[in-house]
Amino acid sequence: MLTIAIPQLYCGASGKRGAYNRQEVGLARAFAALGCRAVVLYPAPGAAAPETECPAPGVKVLYLPARAWRVNAFYQSWQPLLDEQVDAVHVMGDNSLGVPGLYRFCRRHGIFFYSQLGALRSQSGSAVIRAAMDLLCRRNLAIYRRTPSFAKTAAVQRELEALRVPCAGVLPVGLDTAIIPAITAPRAALRAQLGLAENAKYILFVGRLDAYKRPLDVAAVLAALPADWQAVVIGQGSLADELHRAMDAAGLAGRWRHIPQLPNAQVHAYYHACDVFLNCNDREIFGMSLLEAMYAGCVPVARHAPGPDEIIEDGVSGFLVGPTQGDTDALAAAAVRAAGAPAMAAAAKRRIRTHFLWQNSAERALRMLRQKGVGTHGQ
Repeated sequence: MLTIAIPQLYCGASGKRGAYNRQEVGLARAFAALGCRAVVLYPAPGAAAPETECPAPGVKVLYLPARAWRVNAFYQSWQPLLDEQVDAVHVMGDNSLGVPGLYRFCRRHGIFFYSQLGALRSQSGSAVIRAAMDLLCRRNLAIYRRTPSFAKTAAVQRELEALRVPCAGVLPVGLDTAIIPAITAPRAALRAQLGLAENAKYILFVGRLDAYKRPLDVAAVLAALPADWQAVVIGQGSLADELHRAMDAAGLAGRWRHIPQLPNAQVHAYYHACDVFLNCNDREIFGMSLLEAMYAGCVPVARHAPGPDEIIEDGVSGFLVGPTQGDTDALAAAAVRAAGAPAMAAAAKRRIRTHFLWQNSAERALRMLRQKGVGTHGQ
């Protein structure tokens, strides 16, 4: 049986036990469903010994002792890859500083190394750190040039090609359907349950209320919509108070609901109950909430950005606008069009189920591994 390891080289909140929608676990479940064995490695800074979790048949999660520097993880040892008899490592390393050490270990022990890349430039707010990280990333580029490297989006594929990194194709991030609740109740029943007006039209915003997500634009979009439209905003952040002030100033206090925090299973009820999902971020790298909304049939209206451009078929499974000066009116107009096109909800669902489930990406990665003859220990 082919064994694939998925090591996390980022040291942040996303891989912690109990975290929602861990990409590595979702992909591991998809590999296991295709007959492989999958091992996920998460760094556990400060841990004295490894811990194990088995979230699904054929999937093992290891929390391993590691050191952390900023968001970079450095494992004390890669020996677990040998202990688990790993044939290949699927690395979402981007510009992580731990990539070269992992690559050297794999090369030394005959473990096949390949990557799924989402960004190569540092996203730090510090220009000094960005420059330093981009300089260090040259070591990773040298590795990506001689190993198979998939891109998470077409924009990243173009970036790889500009950096002279041969790209194996686009392998997008997917939804882990195992963590999505089955919601079969009609929209009217859901709205009654959630306390939403049955006959209103709703735009939904889910995300951090921080500047990069541009949440204040929700107020401008809602102000440009007819009076029978309302908004639901789920999220918290530094601009929460300012958003409340913007809504009040526009006379919209009675037309929106702010939910700072909600269990993820309950967020899905809002995806099903609302008409339009609004994504204001014009630098969205991907957008997991966008995938979830479309999976539920909530039609997306988004600014052009790498993620939405990859996910949404403009005019078919949603609408893309801007980004231009004063484009909130265009976002509002697109929302009206989206709510008046019932076929778009079905197209949005179909788009995600066909292209953006982890199963889709696992199947493509597995085809590449088979073409490379991976699966025999001691290659």
